[in-house]
Amino acid sequence: MTAPVTADRSSWEFDAGELPDLWPEPRDSLIVGLLPEPRRPGSDRQDMLLCDLMPVDTDVMVGASIGVAQLATVGLVMLHRRFTALRETRVAWAVGARLRRERLAAGEIPRIVMTGSYPTDDMIPDGVTFSGYRVRLRDHEFTSMIDVWEVRFPALV
Repeated sequence: MTAPVTADRSSWEFDAGELPDLWPEPRDSLIVGLLPEPRRPGSDRQDMLLCDLMPVDTDVMVGASIGVAQLATVGLVMLHRRFTALRETRVAWAVGARLRRERLAAGEIPRIVMTGSYPTDDMIPDGVTFSGYRVRLRDHEFTSMIDVWEVRFPALV
């Protein structure tokens, strides 16, 4: 399998001091953002509550994240590998939240799964692809480009 093409979202800039506070344990896990009620386009109750950290085996991580994303109260699922830098996980979460808002505004019911590090081929189930996003991260006077990925999968529900 080849790596995904990375979309240049360099116009998307995030401030390091405004990234979400994520403190996952240094192990493979899913970070799940829950909604106060099932998601609906146009709902005024779409704020996510960062709520759950689920340890998961590496070999089923991608598939498990897709299954969790199908639940009506889930707004965003993050794949966090034990070796992924916290910065990349936090940027991936911010990108996923922005993608989710865009898709809700377009009338879609988004099922968003993000990751800060591209999985190995043996972790990726058939039919699953990845879209990469290159964004700018500003930390005081320094700006760097960060690549994160969205897990793309066929509708299951």
